[in-house]
Order: sequence, then C-alpha cells, then structure tokens
Amino acid sequence: MMLGLHVRSGGGVENAPGRAAAEGGETVQIFAGSPRMWKQPTYSREQGEKFAAAMEEHGLAETFIHVMYLTSYGTADEEHRRKSTQAFITALENCDTLGARGAVTHLGSHKGEGFEAALPRIRDCLMEVLASDTEAEVILENSAGAGDLIGGTFQELGRIIEACDNHPCLKVCLDTAHAFTSGYDLRTAEDWEQLLNQFDDAIGLDRLSVLHLNDSMHDIGTYKDRHENIGDGYIGYEAFRAIVNDTRFSDMSAVLEVPGIENKGPDKENLDRLKGLVNE
Repeated sequence: MMLGLHVRSGGGVENAPGRAAAEGGETVQIFAGSPRMWKQPTYSREQGEKFAAAMEEHGLAETFIHVMYLTSYGTADEEHRRKSTQAFITALENCDTLGARGAVTHLGSHKGEGFEAALPRIRDCLMEVLASDTEAEVILENSAGAGDLIGGTFQELGRIIEACDNHPCLKVCLDTAHAFTSGYDLRTAEDWEQLLNQFDDAIGLDRLSVLHLNDSMHDIGTYKDRHENIGDGYIGYEAFRAIVNDTRFSDMSAVLEVPGIENKGPDKENLDRLKGLVNE
C-alpha cells in the first residue's frame, strides 16, 4: 500500500509533492484552491511540468485532487448543480495537467427530497462530467451519512454508478471514518473483510481507486464526520493493521486526512503509526 497524505497547495502547486515527501508520504492529495470557495485555479502547462518534476524528484507515486466541499449534484437548485458540475470538470482538467490519477468528490445532499428524487439529477451531472475530454478518474467518495448526505451506503454509490451506465471511468474512494460512522464496522480484520464483501456486492472492488485512512472521533453509527489521528479514535489500531497488510491493495494509494498531532493537518507521526503496523 502506498501511504500518503493530504497537503496544502498554496504558494505554488509544485511545492505540494515536497511537503508530502517531508512527512514521509509516498503519494499525495491536494485541493486546487480553497475547499470552501467555488473559485479554483486552472493550472498551466508550465505548472504541470514543474509539478511532474517535483513528483519525480521526491519519488512520489500518485496524485489526487479533492474537489471543494461545496459540490452537490442531487440538489434541486439548478445553479448549484451547474457550479458543481463545472467544478468537477475543472478539477479533472487540472488532473490532466498535473498528471494526477483522478479527482475525488463528495456527492452532497438531497435536501430532504430523498435519494430517489436526487438520483436522476446526480446522473445528469456525472454524465456531463464523464463526457468531458479528460483521462483522469471520476472518483466518488462515501459520506458519513449525516442528515440528507448522499453516499452514506455502498448501495447508494452502486446505484449511482449503475445509473451512469456503469461507466468505466467512475471509481470510488473509501473513507474509513465515514464508513464507520455511517454504520460499517471495521474494528477487526474480520469486520474489514465483511465490509469489503459488502462493498464488492454493491459496487465491485474493481471500482475502488483510493483509500482515505482516518480514525474517527465518534462511534459507529453516529453519522458524524470528525476525523481523528490514527489509533486515537473509535476505530483503533487493529483495523488499520488489517488494512495496511491487505495484499489485495498493495499497489493502492491510501491518503491520510487526520487533524495531526499538533492540529496542523496530516503529519509524519500519523504516517509512522501506519507504517509501524505493516507486516506486524
């Protein structure tokens, strides 16, 4: 498993690989711009070349771009859907420029209308995204299932992919904290295996593109999205030991999005905690 972390891209996106490598990362995830603003940069060819050179210099394997938090593809608000769709397309274009594997997005909320009402709108948005001229993966992240959030169950993600004609570019990001608080136990190796069986039945393991490895500040089934440092939350070390030693994912990127020991974001200490579990 290629262990990495989410880092900031401010001060020049080409600096992100160095930040990840300084913490011991083998792979990297960034936001293109602020996660809470619609405006995002469009990277130039020169920036892409500098970024690629930095990836090679620091020996990093893969890059992912996380789309901003504002996206909601199932809302009845047409303007919000338009902005969400365009933001996803721009993120994918930036992926192509940087040589990133794909763009990860949260699906947003159905605003009380229910999943069935939102599904056709989600399909229309994603089909427009998939029709864009990009080579990057279109990656849907599971949610913690709080309130009206979409994607809290593997069944919902599977239904969305099916509605999009099982497009081969559609992939899934599995966030451990989100899965746990939405009701999927993974605290033991047996729990992890059962979770993967459920994922495979609803989506297919071949759709799994990247893992977000986060412990949780809240217990299973609470539907609360608060990440915790590895081993300090309700999920615990046994779960992460099973995950990092799962040979099915030896070539997969796993990205940390934890608060960090000093609350400055994902850090070397958390990566070292994971690395210390490998082959233990």
